[in-house]
Amino acid sequence: MTVRRRGFTLIELLVVIAIIAILAAILFPVFAKAREKARTASCQSNLKQIAPAFAMYRADNDSAMPMDYFQVYNTNLYYRWLHAIYPYLNNDQVYQCPSRPTSLDTVWTPPYQSVPRVFYSSYYYCHYYLAGVPESQINDTTGTIMMMDGWFNPSTTVTDWNRGMFTSPNATAAVMANWVNGEWRDTAYVNREILDNMRRHNDAVDAAYYDGHVKRINNAAPADFTAALD
Repeated sequence: MTVRRRGFTLIELLVVIAIIAILAAILFPVFAKAREKARTASCQSNLKQIAPAFAMYRADNDSAMPMDYFQVYNTNLYYRWLHAIYPYLNNDQVYQCPSRPTSLDTVWTPPYQSVPRVFYSSYYYCHYYLAGVPESQINDTTGTIMMMDGWFNPSTTVTDWNRGMFTSPNATAAVMANWVNGEWRDTAYVNREILDNMRRHNDAVDAAYYDGHVKRINNAAPADFTAALD
């Protein structure tokens, strides 16, 4: 007696494929969010090392924040805050957000370290308005954002490399809060792509505050970017 083996019919095969596709559609976003959550933890670890470096720089420089940037005399190179605090870190990796890793920029000669382009942006308010202001005169050090996930244009030239969107005077406290909250309009400084890059941790950003603590936020107010002074 011959035993006939029954295979899958076309309909059964299509049903199985459809079920697998549905399960994949359900599970892949879950896996992606879980992976991004791990990257968020790594990103926050970076900021927790960068923020104290700012504090140590201020302690050594009469409470002055490092300038956002200045051009090295007679060159096309710009000395940035990330170069200023590098001696307190001696670690290139902390400049690398795991959700937006970048590469090293052009070679810098001593004392200008060759450090990566970064997707972290410091806020110009802290550099210019709080320069030289003792911490004791800042009423809300725990509520003033100093640095957070940002964006830069990979196609920019060496001259303006790493010019973060937060360095523009047009980035007012209200505009900054809108960006964190996911509100945008196309301008010379921000568009949908930039905003998505900034809110890369499951539609939220990691922020470091003036006092050094770090947290993930998806909502902000203008007061978060304006330190109250005595």
